[in-house]
Amino acid sequence: MNQQRLFVRKIIYFSAIALLLFPLFLLSQPATTRSEGGLLARLRSDAGLTEANLGQIDPTSASMKLATFGLHGAATTKLWSNAIGYKEREDFTNFGATLQQITYLQPHFVKVWDFQAHNVAFNISVEFDDYRDRYHYVKKGLNLLKQGIRYNEKEPKLLRALAQFTGFKIGRSDEKKFYRVMYREDDDFHAPPRNQNPLADTRYRRPEALRDNWLVSKWWYREAENLVLNRLASYGTMNPFLVHSDPPRQQMQYAEAIEKDGEFGSKAKQAWALSSDEWQDYGARDIPTTLGFSVRLGQVERFRQLRDEYFQELNDEVSELRDARKQQVLDNLTAEELAVWQKPPDERNLEEITLAMDVENRLNISLEELVEGLPEAERQRALHLKERYDYANDRFNMIEKYRDVVNYSYWERRAVVEQAADTIAARKNIYLGKKAYREGDLPAARKYFEKGMQLWSEVLAKFPMLLDEYVMVSDLMTMVQAYQEILAQTRKDGSRQLPENFELQVVVDKYDEFHGAKTISKPALDAD
Repeated sequence: MNQQRLFVRKIIYFSAIALLLFPLFLLSQPATTRSEGGLLARLRSDAGLTEANLGQIDPTSASMKLATFGLHGAATTKLWSNAIGYKEREDFTNFGATLQQITYLQPHFVKVWDFQAHNVAFNISVEFDDYRDRYHYVKKGLNLLKQGIRYNEKEPKLLRALAQFTGFKIGRSDEKKFYRVMYREDDDFHAPPRNQNPLADTRYRRPEALRDNWLVSKWWYREAENLVLNRLASYGTMNPFLVHSDPPRQQMQYAEAIEKDGEFGSKAKQAWALSSDEWQDYGARDIPTTLGFSVRLGQVERFRQLRDEYFQELNDEVSELRDARKQQVLDNLTAEELAVWQKPPDERNLEEITLAMDVENRLNISLEELVEGLPEAERQRALHLKERYDYANDRFNMIEKYRDVVNYSYWERRAVVEQAADTIAARKNIYLGKKAYREGDLPAARKYFEKGMQLWSEVLAKFPMLLDEYVMVSDLMTMVQAYQEILAQTRKDGSRQLPENFELQVVVDKYDEFHGAKTISKPALDAD
């Protein structure tokens, strides 16, 4: 009897499974050229999640995923572990092959491309002694990101990673002097044959003439920005104020770089002028915030003024009530509390300080409490003023926060100052001084440095606000320290002591103020 019941139960289960196969087939039917497919296929298409929506389709990738019977996630984890092992053993041939297998299995896993491209460009490249071999692996990392972009065309994080690697690794590494030239002259990288171009048939068509690494970086940042602006992608976890600040910042990096390369004519001035224009455009852009409203970083003074005006009006509205409430608190103090409160702060002991702080907290009556305590007729006007104050204050605080993160004021001033003739001439003289030093002409080096520092003192006299910026003061201090090294090699006693009435003593003093200690001079002539 039991055997019969078990058999019937199995028949019921198998029948249910068979019946479920039909709705599962209808739900998961793939799309074809003649049919939109099942419900899941239509939902993927509507949400833009099909492989065709994400980027190029690779038959090899699709075949490998089918061959793993749905276990491509586990296979990827195993291959990732293998890749780490190959890297540690410096088996770069198998490392590269394993990376290729990972990308076949998980072409839409963005972190794979980002992580492994960084691994190749930053970690593996430094394993080689020759800078040409290092550059080769930096290129491999960049091309790995390009492959990732091919399969994930609408993923701004990959575009931003490529922009960051191109700018930072080519333009900021210890080998930047060689890398920038090699990158600019690399025809195979900038104009590869079609069958070797990872971005062939994608939406991205970078102008071939655009070869400076900072300008290429800026171009990719712009493309990532455009994806968001055109609603092809969302900000996701990216900070909007950083997404929009990066393109103009790369333009500034370009302007800095060509001056370090010895370009001080109209090209440098135009580069800084464009930087200034783009930074102003950035300040006028609507930036979404985490509080649900948008702000413009260039409107900080407007909202500061509005906030202060509304606060003053609101303060006037509740001033009488505040005075009355404070007096009420004072009248209700105990004799001990009143004695402590009237006692000079520097004469209070620890217990009295605590007691005085408690009294102060009771006297510090919030605006909300005061507004609620007003008569009905006055309360409505005060509430309206409070709403306006909160509106202006919230926006002012958010603008200030974002401006601090991107150092908005500094770069706004810097882009203007760098266009001035005296600034360009000052940087040119320092550049020539460093060049003369490297060539062994110490008298000429000292002459150029002294002329350059004299010009810098004139620049600072016109733009004294630059001394409030640590980045600028630190940059100028590096120049002063280089001058001290020249002094040591041109004086008989080898002294690095700066001369009396030194033109940039204000820079030294400001640097010491920032660091809270006396500056220790050090050689800085090879900093660039």
